[in-house]
Amino acid sequence: MMDIKPLNVLGAEVSDVDLSSLSSRGSVKAIQDAIDEYKVLFFRNQNLEGEELTNLAKRFGPPFVQPALSEKYQDLLVIETNSEKPPYLNTFHQDMTGLEEPPALFFLEGVIIPDKGGDTIWSCNETAYESLSDSMKEFLASLRCKHSLLYYYEPIFSKWEHGQEKKLEFQKDFPPVSHPLVRTHPHTGKKCLFVNKFFTESVEGLEEDESQALLSFLYGVIEKPEFCVRLKWEPGTIAVWDNRCTSHYAVADYYPQTRRLQRAAVAGEKVS
Repeated sequence: MMDIKPLNVLGAEVSDVDLSSLSSRGSVKAIQDAIDEYKVLFFRNQNLEGEELTNLAKRFGPPFVQPALSEKYQDLLVIETNSEKPPYLNTFHQDMTGLEEPPALFFLEGVIIPDKGGDTIWSCNETAYESLSDSMKEFLASLRCKHSLLYYYEPIFSKWEHGQEKKLEFQKDFPPVSHPLVRTHPHTGKKCLFVNKFFTESVEGLEEDESQALLSFLYGVIEKPEFCVRLKWEPGTIAVWDNRCTSHYAVADYYPQTRRLQRAAVAGEKVS
């Protein structure tokens, strides 16, 4: 029987389960229920191959296909940093919120892990929202934000040959979208902050300085250590998290060591 050990305001360590051979819909539902409750789950000693990881994710919903900067689209994303490709994503964020339907769940497995460092931190956007005053919640209730993939990817295009041409193509394929600043979870009905430093460009209807001041305040709330849980990776560890109501931070403290992870994702729904 699956054993669940809660860790903090979010996060739980799950043992006595083999993710390579979930035997029934009941097993999948038990894990989904745990995701809804704890937001982030950690499974040790799983050691799945790439196809096994994508098949696991598909048990929880249709696959999310990662939009790539090249013509190659893939449902398994290998994330590797090393001495030639240093880590740089040391910022709390949610993934791909510049899409009309951002991904719902991520399944991330450690493959090659540094001897020291390389942890990942998750924060609870739901707890962050609940910590706000009633007056602030009322103010935020009707606000919407502009989210853009280009807001994050634009500096990458500037380094490429023919980068401007690629940028215009990307902008046409993935125009900015509008999401509510406060999101309601489709399973639990609970509200959470839905903003992040990677893809949230501005708060609609506010002056630029007002928008940036509000976003800066909200990021500070989301990033409070009291609202976080931290994972020390091992090869074969799988983290599963709800991208709708959490933010995450890959700690970039292991250069020049190699860190390789593989990731599959579940498609999401329109934000409401």
